[in-house]
Amino acid sequence: MPAFDDLLNQILSGNPKIGRDELLTMVERKKEESHGLLSDEGAIRLLAQQLSVAPPASSDLKDQRISSVHAGLNDSTITGLVISISDVHEFQRAGGTQGKVLRMRVGDVSGEITSVFWDSLADTVAREALTPGSQVRLLHGYTKFGRAGEVEFHLGSRANIQILRRAQYQGFATNNLPAPSPKVGTKDLLRVRLLKLQKSQSDQGPTWALCSSEAGLIIAKFWDNQAQNVLELGEGSLVTIENHWVTERNGLAYVNVGSKAAVKKESTDFVPDIPLADISSLRAGQSLWSVKGKIAERSDVREIETKEGRRTRVSNIDLEDNSGRIRVSLWDAHALKTESLKIGDTVRMVGIKVRENMNGEKEASTVFLTQLEKS
Repeated sequence: MPAFDDLLNQILSGNPKIGRDELLTMVERKKEESHGLLSDEGAIRLLAQQLSVAPPASSDLKDQRISSVHAGLNDSTITGLVISISDVHEFQRAGGTQGKVLRMRVGDVSGEITSVFWDSLADTVAREALTPGSQVRLLHGYTKFGRAGEVEFHLGSRANIQILRRAQYQGFATNNLPAPSPKVGTKDLLRVRLLKLQKSQSDQGPTWALCSSEAGLIIAKFWDNQAQNVLELGEGSLVTIENHWVTERNGLAYVNVGSKAAVKKESTDFVPDIPLADISSLRAGQSLWSVKGKIAERSDVREIETKEGRRTRVSNIDLEDNSGRIRVSLWDAHALKTESLKIGDTVRMVGIKVRENMNGEKEASTVFLTQLEKS
């Protein structure tokens, strides 16, 4: 990672009191503070800003420092690095109209703030597929207190976003991801089977696809004219994709397919069946996994509020096979399915995400495209 190493050396040379091991610990702490959403490069860039090393190209812009932002501003502009970003969420306003919202956490040398994009601007930001570590300028926002009492930076119809630098996610271009991570890249011809398709409720949003490839499971986002094209191809189709790009969000990698991509339906069954992993072989990382096992424990469905302010449902099951046992959190519609499940039932789950908890134990969760079937 040349960019990471260069910034690491710049910080060390400009801050002789900081040792290399201490700086690496600071990078890991910054990643933990972002709940795993910052890459190594994104974390070191944010630290470089905070330690006044390698100031961004936009440092000459007369924008407001984030630490000086307070509630009640009507026209403010800030510049910072993207720390985390949510998907677009849709809701019903009191008057019956549909609204959209997307939240992005940004930081500069002085501090961090949550920026909230509304309606058409939320769609615009989502289409840019920004990743943590990218640098953005947010223009003509207004500020107010959020639900948690924290000042938020809101961007409505008068606002705009400028992308000053994109952080390129390189996860699929390396060999250090845990198997069976798919090996795809913008120059590769990607061959996939479309397992599950879901159209965004937004007219300008993508069609999401859970896909199997020759190297494992992936999630693809089909944009623009490709959103309708892939729906016409249908679930179960075998397709080849050229001129795609890869982004990362919330610890997962996504293949993006836009108007410049070439998507072709194939007749040859070149994608093998989805392999089922033993529970003991599951590993944390960007990969999605498929498992089959018996339900050993099951919790009731409960309703919670996410940090973005969205109400959702969650339920937990303990799944076991001959090799081991793992707890799986089922979210949203998947949580409701647990009401029809009982201890001893065998289920097959295609497309679950695995991580390590604070105790170093493996646990899994569904994503919205996960397939859950009772055997």
